[in-house]
Amino acid sequence: MDKNLSKALKNAKKISETGLSESIWRAIQAKQEKYIKIQSLVYGITGILSLGGFVFMSLSFAKELSSFGFYQYVSIAFGGDGLFLNYWKEYLLSLADSLPVASFGALLFLLVSTLVSFRKVIHQFRYKLLVS
Repeated sequence: MDKNLSKALKNAKKISETGLSESIWRAIQAKQEKYIKIQSLVYGITGILSLGGFVFMSLSFAKELSSFGFYQYVSIAFGGDGLFLNYWKEYLLSLADSLPVASFGALLFLLVSTLVSFRKVIHQFRYKLLVS
């Protein structure tokens, strides 16, 4: 056992004397840093584009809500006539019908895409700080 250990240590010294292990380690670190930079750039661009799309989609979503009469249905719910209590099933169906579902789905997709992208960028930034 001691012979194997001393033999392994001697081999490790030979490798470190030639500088082979350090050059391999530097190459691995350089590739990792390059990969992290590319990945951070891609996630950053995706996050910025998603954020821009989210802003424009939220404006479009608000316009569609008003054009479909969603705000009118919401105002009926807070009216004092008691219509909501009597006709709540029909009211909820009308409210669901006035909701622009495709725009809402696109808005949620852009929101999730923005959050995931920025989360990945922050994760890559922290990883880069830990490696450095």
